[in-house]
Amino acid sequence: MKSKYYNRDLSWLLFDNRVIDQAYNPNVPILEKLRFLAIASNNLDEFFKVRMHNIHSMIGSKKLEKRTGLSGAEVLSLVHEFNIRNITKQYEAYSLLLEKCKEKNIFHLMKYYELSDFEKQQVKDYYTETVSHQLKVEGFSNQKQFKNNLNILMQSQGHTYTVPIPDGLDRLVSTGIPDHYILLEDVILNVAEDIFRKYDVLKSYIFRVTYDKNKKYDFLDQSLTDQEYLTKMTEYLNSRDPRKITRVEFECAGPRGRSYFAALFGLSKKSVYKIPGPIDLKLLNGFFKKYKDQPNLVFTKFRPRKWKEKKDILQYLNNNDLLLEYPYDSFSVFLKYLEAAVDDPKTTKICITIYRTEKKSQLVKLLQRAAKKGIDVTAVVELRARFDEEHNLLVSEVLKSSGVHVLYGDRVNKVHSKVCLVLQGGDDTGYVQIGTGNYNAVTSNVFSDISFFTSDMTYVHDATKFFNRLKTYEETDYDLLATSPNQLKPMIINNIKRATKEYLRVGKGQVFMKVNGLTDIDIINEIYRAARLGLPFRLIVRGPCSLKLGICGAREDIVVKSIVGELLEHSRIFHFKYGDSHDELWISSADMMTRNLDRRVEVAVPIIHDKPKKKLLKIIKMYSKDTENSYYLNQNGEYFKKHKSFGKSAQQTWLKRLKWHKYVN
Repeated sequence: MKSKYYNRDLSWLLFDNRVIDQAYNPNVPILEKLRFLAIASNNLDEFFKVRMHNIHSMIGSKKLEKRTGLSGAEVLSLVHEFNIRNITKQYEAYSLLLEKCKEKNIFHLMKYYELSDFEKQQVKDYYTETVSHQLKVEGFSNQKQFKNNLNILMQSQGHTYTVPIPDGLDRLVSTGIPDHYILLEDVILNVAEDIFRKYDVLKSYIFRVTYDKNKKYDFLDQSLTDQEYLTKMTEYLNSRDPRKITRVEFECAGPRGRSYFAALFGLSKKSVYKIPGPIDLKLLNGFFKKYKDQPNLVFTKFRPRKWKEKKDILQYLNNNDLLLEYPYDSFSVFLKYLEAAVDDPKTTKICITIYRTEKKSQLVKLLQRAAKKGIDVTAVVELRARFDEEHNLLVSEVLKSSGVHVLYGDRVNKVHSKVCLVLQGGDDTGYVQIGTGNYNAVTSNVFSDISFFTSDMTYVHDATKFFNRLKTYEETDYDLLATSPNQLKPMIINNIKRATKEYLRVGKGQVFMKVNGLTDIDIINEIYRAARLGLPFRLIVRGPCSLKLGICGAREDIVVKSIVGELLEHSRIFHFKYGDSHDELWISSADMMTRNLDRRVEVAVPIIHDKPKKKLLKIIKMYSKDTENSYYLNQNGEYFKKHKSFGKSAQQTWLKRLKWHKYVN
């Protein structure tokens, strides 16, 4: 029987394919194309660090995946097949782009044999002065943890050795001629004669090992005190060493292949990849940093709309809602909102959720200043932001040292919400901001997100109850908000049912969803049920999508597309149209994924007032019209582009309009 769902992990790899595809887009500048190849490599690294854990667990337990009926071995085989396709496409683009960079005299990444005598002497001197004393030869053992990003494998008669390549050195080594570079590993392989002679090396390879980093937070308990929780989290971080190997990559021009490395490390061949070029194309970020100031090589810089300095933002919010779309609207508007609250003598309390912030965060400094002024500041700092735990621990300590009351949120369910509440006087008088993205001044420049501000007392009162819920862990009912883990999924399902009922009554209606992932079975099943009855769905799913097309019968009217472009689509927007007379618009911090809906504290908020509602409807309409950056899902589970002579890009349309509007107000 045909499965009703698409495998989430394979869908992740299809998204990576769409990222790689940007390197072939004629509208993307050459340096940005290289950056997309680097992003694809980073995405794949995360996949092997985080997602492979579940696949190996399935193999070990010999269980089948409930959604698809595939065994762990079958998924692993398909992962390898999809990755080979991606890697081939990625490295073909890499070769073409580097050749173009050479032809256009931008830069030249050279092989050792291409260097002039002068350049060879330069890199030899660099090796002697900077590299040689950092190299350490070790006997090979597959029980050893390879903590460096790249390593050299050396074979001599009867012995195998490894040399970790120092992570602290730039992989792009200048040859002494402007814009000429050679890779660090190429320098070592060709210049380290002292090592190769001493160990009588017959053959050498560059290789990289990726480990499972998906260690569960197995200490979670709602009864833990703050100190117990901090102690457990610190112990967790100290013990999160590399574990099971999930991938080995090697670069080699010789006869050795995957079978050799699989046997060497005791792995399935499906976990070994022979790379047709330099391993780890994140190295291309180095070229981006070196040449990004040349305007013809990168996307045109834009100036986001800012707040008009002479206008009081809190006074504006007393009479108006404000709906922003980052990065077209500047994140500085949120900082202006918070700064105004800190400086306003009427402010008595500030509450905020913190998930990921940048280093040297202006937000953190403002919260510190507020606490020192005597304002009651509460920051819910979620420590379980994957790979940002140590940074968030530091943020929490900095805030506590300034007098901020730091909470660590729900001990069991990760707090992923984005809410900033300002109270002035009573517990229901003030302002609230609710968004779809993190309070991060760096990522807000490239992530597209929605941020909603209001002084409406219904919203403010709900936000107050929300923060009380984070203090007491007790569920609460809201007038407007819907939160996970218990309310958000029922809200989505009930609204789909309501839209279906109205569609059957009057023949009109539709559901629009824009999310980063759609993998929750309950949501997908509800979409299937409604689609069988004819309710139209327009779904924008940037990343993994487990929903399949073509299984709901003749009345199915579902369009799924993924928008991949200059900016990272990150906003979550829901539009439920009931018949032809009424609709509801929501924004949320949650994707339609089980982890978000069942195991996190997320917030969804309806936009009920006319002005922000009209703006959000315009945003939805523009996304719906996008064809230039849209990839459409077909019934085979693949994504394709519709080629139109006069297509529309939502992102580029909004960016072009910025020159006509400097301010958000």
